[in-house]
Amino acid sequence: MAPQIKHLSHDHNNDNDTTEDETSSSSTFGVADWTLPRDGPQLPHQQQHQQQQHQNAATPKHGRSPAQLIRAVPSEYPSPLPFHLVWLARILALIVPTLFYAGPFFLSLPITLLCLGSYKTAAAIFLLDVFLVYVPVQPWPRVRRVFQLWYELYDFHHNLLLQPSHDGANANNSATLSVEDDSLVTYATHPHGVIPIHGYLWCAFCDQHFPHRYGFGALTDIAMRLPLLRHLMSWLSSTSATKSTLMKRMMHNQDNLYILPGGVNEIFMACQGRHVIKTPRRGLMKLCLQTGSLLVPTYVFGASDFFRQLATFGMEKSIQNKNSSIPANNNNKRNNNDPTNWIGKIQKNISRSAKGGFTFFWGRYGLPLPYEKNHGGVKCCMVFGDPIEPTPGTLGYYHQENDSTMALKKKKTCQPIPEPTQEQIDDLQHRYIDALVRLFQQYKAEAGYPEAELVLK
Repeated sequence: MAPQIKHLSHDHNNDNDTTEDETSSSSTFGVADWTLPRDGPQLPHQQQHQQQQHQNAATPKHGRSPAQLIRAVPSEYPSPLPFHLVWLARILALIVPTLFYAGPFFLSLPITLLCLGSYKTAAAIFLLDVFLVYVPVQPWPRVRRVFQLWYELYDFHHNLLLQPSHDGANANNSATLSVEDDSLVTYATHPHGVIPIHGYLWCAFCDQHFPHRYGFGALTDIAMRLPLLRHLMSWLSSTSATKSTLMKRMMHNQDNLYILPGGVNEIFMACQGRHVIKTPRRGLMKLCLQTGSLLVPTYVFGASDFFRQLATFGMEKSIQNKNSSIPANNNNKRNNNDPTNWIGKIQKNISRSAKGGFTFFWGRYGLPLPYEKNHGGVKCCMVFGDPIEPTPGTLGYYHQENDSTMALKKKKTCQPIPEPTQEQIDDLQHRYIDALVRLFQQYKAEAGYPEAELVLK
């Protein structure tokens, strides 16, 4: 039998695509809520998993600080930032979210101009759109470092242990060794947030301390076709989240994957002060099993607090009875945990049809400017769990392919399973969710949310 989750139901209809939605009821989780009932015999690693259920999800063995969060310090800029760099960081913070509005605006502008009778201008804008949408854009590594300006702005903290440099001057110069350094890794991060500001912070931080781990980000097709936005995301090495693209980048190029598996659903769950995420998809689990990639659960405290949005406007004050657990016989548990209002539900249905998230959002001064810690926001804390082996006990396998480029990297993986069974997919999903819940519990007090509980939908 597949593993079951308390108060959580699953839909097996959409298991094959990492970008498809799955429907499920909601549940509030503490560590004690997690069980692994099975009707059949358990494998040894499943029995061990039950015994380790209450252990930390992040340990020093894998380069994690088990209790203390560490403040990120930029290497490209002075800390604290001087006045002019603070304002440069804020201008950048205004420009990046504005691109999410600018892309659809530029695509719709030719139609608007046609309706107004400006045919020549409409034709010119249309040709410009075609150029911006289809001309290839290459990665630009220097852009990653610019986002170090945001460390101070959003009080960026993490749980990764960094060792002192050779001169002992800066404890944030280099990183401790980990199994991730020479292995293929998938970093799966929750929650998505309205606009994933934490994704840009991770680009800067990974480039600064783990350049050998830097891989590529996965976005929806429509996001990679929006003018200007696709240029920024391509500079940061992002690409389409189609299954074929992911398999090629991971299996052939051996690039690590950074992905926000909550996708469109988590965009419309983002609400300040709440910790609501989409149950991780089986499609992602299948991808890790097929590639043998290590799976690292990641949670970002504060990711939903950068912006407010129309889809959850007015829901901030109805925080599910101080985040208390919901009885199993509560027929309204779905509504109690769902921060999406009726406008958001309409937007979500449209977004699902378009396979991309479209929502109206705002921050400081009513602009697309993220809230800062001292201006209505909270510190951004990104915590990483220990790597999970999709096929336990097989790490050390080297993917072989008749291509000389494969010999250049030789990243370790677990034994790939080309066609994983439903039980293998469910088992990995269960181990991942278990680790994610324990990761949340482990750091919530340090991150400033001692009474919070994680809600999975």
